[in-house]
Amino acid sequence: MNLKRISTGIAALTLTGGTLAVTAPAPAVARPGDVVVSEDFSGGTLPSGWNAVDGTWSVQNGRLVGTAANGANNKITFGSRLNDFRFEADVRFESVVNSSRWAALGLDVPANGAAPWWIATMRSGSTASNGLEFAQRTASNAWNVTKTAAAPYAAGTGRNVKVSVEVHGGQARWSFDGTEIMRTSGLVRSANGRQGLFVNGATVSFDNIKITELPRNTHLRSSGGPVTVIAHRGASAAAPENTIAAQDIARRAGADLIENDVQPSSDGVPFVLHDSTVDRTTDGSGAIRDLTSTHLKTLDAGSWFSPQYAGERMPTLAEQLADLRTRGGDLLLEIKGSHTRAQVAKIIEVVRAQQMASRVFVQSFDTGSLKYVRELAPELPLGLLRTTLDADPAAVAADLGLTAYNPSASSILARPSAITALHNADIAVMAWTSDSATQWTSLEAAGVDGIITNKPAELVAWNQN
Repeated sequence: MNLKRISTGIAALTLTGGTLAVTAPAPAVARPGDVVVSEDFSGGTLPSGWNAVDGTWSVQNGRLVGTAANGANNKITFGSRLNDFRFEADVRFESVVNSSRWAALGLDVPANGAAPWWIATMRSGSTASNGLEFAQRTASNAWNVTKTAAAPYAAGTGRNVKVSVEVHGGQARWSFDGTEIMRTSGLVRSANGRQGLFVNGATVSFDNIKITELPRNTHLRSSGGPVTVIAHRGASAAAPENTIAAQDIARRAGADLIENDVQPSSDGVPFVLHDSTVDRTTDGSGAIRDLTSTHLKTLDAGSWFSPQYAGERMPTLAEQLADLRTRGGDLLLEIKGSHTRAQVAKIIEVVRAQQMASRVFVQSFDTGSLKYVRELAPELPLGLLRTTLDADPAAVAADLGLTAYNPSASSILARPSAITALHNADIAVMAWTSDSATQWTSLEAAGVDGIITNKPAELVAWNQN
């Protein structure tokens, strides 16, 4: 019996024993680099699949026009659920009720437009301190604004402004006419949110809408881009380290990643703690691996830092991840000290149970722990911590399957040529732990991709200067 399969690009034709069968092709799957939406509205009508949820939306003179009264969050939804994408648009305010009224790119919006949803907002008076925003409309129809900034000039009316937002999971970067203005790590993504356009108190026209799927964040710094801000044990200069309070301050400051340390209690529960004992950062004593999870949860982990943090508790890894999942933020998780395969498996179990595998980056000084992670959870990116550089960091990175090589700041500044070799192998470099602007300048000039710091708010501000 002769079989012949002919690919037409439209359907598959299979010739079997003289009978011709036509089979519809499998749906196309978007891949990094694919433009999944490209619309210039030259068709004269709303494109197929665009859902005008509320308000007045029409195509006029080759542009999509939306109108909304003051206070009305009118929206149109389109596209599909993407974890990593760039959203580009030309936006022009035709008229506004006042300069505080806005248009927005919808970053995670249900198809029916119901809250909660996330947007990147631009006001007509975009030079105001909140001229650009990342914001969420919560399920209770309240606003949760995670980041604000001023644009370099006013969008005004009648001016075409090219805007874009790059999204990687819970992280996003807002660019105004080609210049990155601000970042947030506070997006909370839904399972099926798509893209959209919004208008409030204005008539706004949109053109050249483009959605490009991006590869998962490699953590390599773009040419001329700011370094990644990694909050060491949270905002540990401002709050007790490795607590939810320190994490929240770092998130509000705009840190790209929260760094922690994880190790097990005597009954195998992963807790967030740096030292091998609880003596320095709690009112208890003893080795964490000799203490039960029940006992650890009774300890005061805040009073040592300041009376205002009295009663702050040592979080479990599950509690920390739940806070990041619900309130925003990604984690650089350090497996502290030597771990058995079973202990590493428990950490991975917690990460997956909290649905945070796409938002966790694992690092460790312990190569054995990294090998266990690579075996048990190959989807998690890996970073190797080093106090001094290996003779050939790129070779070590290749052997361990690393995404990043994370040396001390002093060691990488002593041999910055290693950065070039690592970058040539597509390996990012995250230096620890640096708290001075003088050293930040040297690290940025050397080419590091990220800086782990106790002062994330200060590094965020330094990045913006």
